[in-house]
Formats: sequence, C-alpha cells, structure tokens
Amino acid sequence: MTGNPWYRLDTFRVALRLVSMLPRDVAQEVAGAIGRAGYDFARTGREAARENLARITGLRDLMLEEICRENFDRFLRMLSDYFYCSLAPPMKIRRLVQEWQGFEHIVAARKRGKGGILITGHLGNWELGGILLALEGVPLTVVTLEEPATGLTQWREAYRSRIGIKTVSVGADPFSFVGIVSALRRNEFVALLVDRPYGGSAVPVQFFGAQTSFSSAPTLLWQHTGADVIPAFVLQKPGGRYVSLLAPPVPMDPDGAGNAQRIAAVFETIVRRNPEQWFNYVPIWK
Repeated sequence: MTGNPWYRLDTFRVALRLVSMLPRDVAQEVAGAIGRAGYDFARTGREAARENLARITGLRDLMLEEICRENFDRFLRMLSDYFYCSLAPPMKIRRLVQEWQGFEHIVAARKRGKGGILITGHLGNWELGGILLALEGVPLTVVTLEEPATGLTQWREAYRSRIGIKTVSVGADPFSFVGIVSALRRNEFVALLVDRPYGGSAVPVQFFGAQTSFSSAPTLLWQHTGADVIPAFVLQKPGGRYVSLLAPPVPMDPDGAGNAQRIAAVFETIVRRNPEQWFNYVPIWK
C-alpha cells in the first residue's frame, strides 16, 4: 500500500471526515461502491489481484473478474470500518462482532505465563482484531514497519493508543526486538503481519503450490520466549458484521525447521475459504 499515491495523511483525514458524517451502514455501501468502481482504474493493484486470486481460486475470465471486483469492494468496506473504529465508543465497536471463535487460546496462553505471538496477514480486518482484543483486556503490542511519512506513523500510533494498544516500529529502531521480547516475558501479547516479510526476515515457504516468502519473526520470537504462536483473523460476514477467529497455537520445532511452513499451511486454509478478503495488491509469487 505504501506505493499508492492515495496512501497519505491528507487522504486519511478526508476519509475520516466522510465516515464521521454517515451512518455506518451507509458508509459501508458507499465504500463498497467506490471499491468496485475503482477496480477499473487501479491497474497495478488490479493486475496483482488477478494474478494472486487466480492461483488461490483457480477461477478464470469473468468469474475471476467478479471475485477480484468483490475483493476491492471488501477492501474499501474494511477501510471504512477502520475509520469508523477510530471514532466509535467501545460499545459500538464490540457490536461489530457477530461471533468469537477460539478466545480460549488467549486465555490458555495467559495462564502459561509466557504471553502470546499473534500472527495475522493482510486478510479481513487485522486492525479491528487488535482493537477487539484490547477491549477484552488483552495487553497488546502491535509490531509494524514505519509508515512512508512521519505523520502517518503518528496517526496510526494515536489510533491504537486510544484503545490501549502499544506500537513498536521495526527497522528504524535497532532495539525494537528487545522491546518485543520484553513484552512477551511480561506475559503480554504481540501481533504481527507475516505474509509480507520485510528486510532480512523472509523465509521461503510453499503457499498454494508455489514458493513465496513468509516472515521468520514468529519463529525467532518463539525461540527466545516459548510464547504460543496463535493465528488470529477478523473476517467480515454477510450483513457487515465480523467473526473473530483465533486458531489453535501452531506447533513449533526448537530448531526452526518447518515452522514457517506450518504457519503458511494455516494461512492457506483460511485464505482459501475467504479469497475475497485477502488484500494483497502486490505479486506474491515472483
């Protein structure tokens, strides 16, 4: 998203203003319509979506076009809720959730006393996932890259801190890893995206029958802390509400062998069921 000319603070402010003026259901319909119309103009993102979703779904021609257009629709609806949640009180945010699945994995991890490594991807509404957990009293740190502009970095940090979420930006701070490990040792939770690795964190995996890269960060954090590695997703359901899905902890090997592949296998299962909500607009298989 960082290469998108619309991905800047001024755009965020305009979107926030528009969403604040509309009821949520109206904002959702407007956002979806913009997404479907914008599909025809976003050439780079459209081509990447076609390539990625063709491999995931096996669809071609008109059927592939329709699921790609729906994907853009869902992406804009997700962004609309991103801005909605920056303004809404906790009670209204909680009402967005239709169903919780797997919260017992969070409870079990806290009882173990080693915290938890929450792994997610560009699927569904990942920012809402962190908000929902924080509202349930889960101490959470989100691991992220620096935004392309300082103003955006500060905006996102303020967005999260309103709910009590901490942010650690990796890459710029050489001591960020120490801070993340310290949070886990305090029996807290850290959340990170793993389907688009950054810097030197890439490790090869088989994903939908071809090689791509996932992040090695979950394995490294697990080796230092022994914290449970828990896949976490928030997926939109028909009608506009969400299901919060926390999968069982991924079995981890002490020597690191196969850990990233096991994570990729869990992601593949979830993405296969929800291709219209996998928002990767860059080529995943090069």
